[in-house]
Amino acid sequence: MTSYTTASLKEFTSFIPVRLSPSERALLTVLESTLHVSEYTDNVDVAANRYGGGTSRGGTTKVKKILDGILEACHVATGLGVAGMLDHPNTVLKGITNSTIHNGSTLHSKKPRRSSISKTLAGGGNANAASGLSKKSRKAAKQAEKAKKKVEKKLKKKQAQRSASGATEEESTSIITSTSSENDPASDAHMQPDADAEVDADAMEGEGEDGTDAASILSKQYANVSSIAALPPSKNEAFFQNVFEIGRRNKVLNPSKMRDTYGKLMHLLQDAQSPTIAKSLGFTLFKELVMVRPFLESRGAEKVLDDERLVVATMFVKTKDEATGELVERHEIDKAVDKKRSVMYQLLDEYAQDESTTGGITKDELRLCIESISDAIAIVESNVAPVQRMIHLLQENFHHSSNDKNFSLELRAGGKSSSNRYGYGFGAFGGGFGSRDSSGPTLSHSHSTQYTFVWQSLTLWREVQKNMHCLWVCADSDLLSINTSYQLLNTGQGLNRVQQCPKVGKVMRYLLGTTQKAAGSPWVGLSVVHLGDRDVPNALVFIDKYTQIPRFLKPIADFCDSIPDLCANEKIETYILEQFGSERNLKMAVLSDYFKHGFDGSGDDGGSCIDGRLTSSWNWTSRIAKKNYYHSFMLSGFQGFDGDFK
Repeated sequence: MTSYTTASLKEFTSFIPVRLSPSERALLTVLESTLHVSEYTDNVDVAANRYGGGTSRGGTTKVKKILDGILEACHVATGLGVAGMLDHPNTVLKGITNSTIHNGSTLHSKKPRRSSISKTLAGGGNANAASGLSKKSRKAAKQAEKAKKKVEKKLKKKQAQRSASGATEEESTSIITSTSSENDPASDAHMQPDADAEVDADAMEGEGEDGTDAASILSKQYANVSSIAALPPSKNEAFFQNVFEIGRRNKVLNPSKMRDTYGKLMHLLQDAQSPTIAKSLGFTLFKELVMVRPFLESRGAEKVLDDERLVVATMFVKTKDEATGELVERHEIDKAVDKKRSVMYQLLDEYAQDESTTGGITKDELRLCIESISDAIAIVESNVAPVQRMIHLLQENFHHSSNDKNFSLELRAGGKSSSNRYGYGFGAFGGGFGSRDSSGPTLSHSHSTQYTFVWQSLTLWREVQKNMHCLWVCADSDLLSINTSYQLLNTGQGLNRVQQCPKVGKVMRYLLGTTQKAAGSPWVGLSVVHLGDRDVPNALVFIDKYTQIPRFLKPIADFCDSIPDLCANEKIETYILEQFGSERNLKMAVLSDYFKHGFDGSGDDGGSCIDGRLTSSWNWTSRIAKKNYYHSFMLSGFQGFDGDFK
């Protein structure tokens, strides 16, 4: 189990999204429903490619298709918001004032310090922030500022004149109010819903020098408006930013969810980030993910991250021993849960402010942050556990230097590449991995070399799973970067958006280097990390592949642990003894087969490279129905490696 110190936990919180509130969950339903009915990727990528060039059927350009698709999604989301009674401007204002954080800086925030792993992302700040405001918005803001300064200058002269003539202070105040309302374009924005002036997305996150914050700006815009449906999409920029950010945040919080809609969401936002598209739209859909550490700093509650009790309040309560697979006693679990809850209440009482106090963090907000950290740790531990269990099974049942001839891990490359009808993949965003298979292993390893190769691969996967939240954030940033565009290419696995992934690449190389140093032996195989090429076209495909590691390792580890329970049934025990000779032989048959052919270099982009190891394992899972132990798997309750697709 991963152990956290106060410092490491504080670093981790920079990559942990804040858990969704009840109102945000309602907006998530709106987004998911919108994406379910949208055919964005089919209309934009597939249709444009089918009819060649940048023109789709009927002579419509791809840019026009993109704009139509984005606006259609915005209109559908608005309509669903109305149907769900989420269209009142107060809903938008509440979402902004309660949860909107941009780059961790608001009225009370400090600039967040970079963590050690973040320093590997040398290359400056997030370029996405530059796209947060359109040219019209900047021009309108400058005009408003000039008008305000001009009004203030005139008022000072009038005040001086009136004070000399005995004018009262109350009269001066009335003059200020009336004159500023006549000259400030922002003051009458709500009277003209279709005006060109737009909401400043960056101003929404804090307070400017003149004391005007996001809430006041939007309050003026939404004054006398009972529903956001009465405004055009450009005036509902804040609403759409919240909705799409909630979807991205929810995916990081729950990687197993939105598996059939997340790709469509990121493709839409990816196109919306294009400077050409953003200029035509007149507004942006992008907003930074709301993270725990920046959120706490914005509320002036960052000291809770330095409190040692936070480690206890967010610790993972394990229900199964990660090495032996044995269940933990229930009374021990209850004891640990009670301890966590007690410490959390202590932190809430000490650091949370009263509801009446402005600027501080409330108990509900602080509790949401603490539970977000606890959720993230639980996800990491649940994903690391199957990998750690497989490492233990390797070390427990095989030896590096000697081997049982019946269960040797020795590999001999043979056979030439050919199509394999069982080589389907399990990709969540279309186009499976390993769709073309080789007829046999492509690597030649002795038993000891293969043992080391498997151990090093599993160790790297364990490090990747520990840092998946960081990789999620980097993948989100790379996909929505305005500095790197994509090319729509047929990579041999269908149409894919090929895009460079600089931030994900830096983190992966950092993790690879750390694993190689800790291995204590020469690295077996290639150290190539495929990103932004034919094998791994973009960060979306990368994150999809690595989130699936626990999905295929857990059923294998669970089956090995369940063999004694299976044999408690006399009929099943008789079957196992007749087919394999003993319980141990069944377990060794499964493990030796996986450790050999799950790492034999087979698959479309298989080999000894970093990505090829994972492809080979997925290729092995696609052929399990042809294994002689498959019926034993089915008797244990096994249904597949891909989990729940919803």
